Amino acid sequence: MTTPIRRRGLTRIGKLLSKLADSIGALFFLAAFSGFIIQVFYRYVLNDPIRWSEELIMIAFIWVVFWAAAFMVPIKRHVTLEVVYDIVPAKTKRIFAIVSMLVIIVSFVILMPATLDYLDFLTRKKSPVLRVPMHLIYSCYMLFLVGFTVKSGIRLCKLFGSDWRSHI
Repeated sequence: MTTPIRRRGLTRIGKLLSKLADSIGALFFLAAFSGFIIQVFYRYVLNDPIRWSEELIMIAFIWVVFWAAAFMVPIKRHVTLEVVYDIVPAKTKRIFAIVSMLVIIVSFVILMPATLDYLDFLTRKKSPVLRVPMHLIYSCYMLFLVGFTVKSGIRLCKLFGSDWRSHI
């Protein structure tokens, strides 16, 4: 059992990491939005579209989607079948949550080796304009798998704790 002082320290670290994740996600969004504004300016004001901004927008958008899904959106805020989930008792919700967390964890762990293999394959390819290695562009998917698996594991542990009702 953790002491209250240790628990507060872990909570503080968790909040700091959450703020850091939010800041990084905001930077990805800012990069996509800035690329969009630059592209609009060059295309419609200067009548000379540039290719690199489209690629920057695409890369930033891919990263912001997977980053936000893994690190910014609380796990209880992801898509659920609320039609069934909302009408069942709390103990049944707990069972649903435990089963769904186990399915996510097992599925994502199974996906990790194939994802690593595909990222290894992508090391030979580069993006057409910016020449960014494709494995760097799509490595955000591996971050998503790892981040969401860890969050699912944490939620699963909390569902077995004495305060499980606050985590369903």
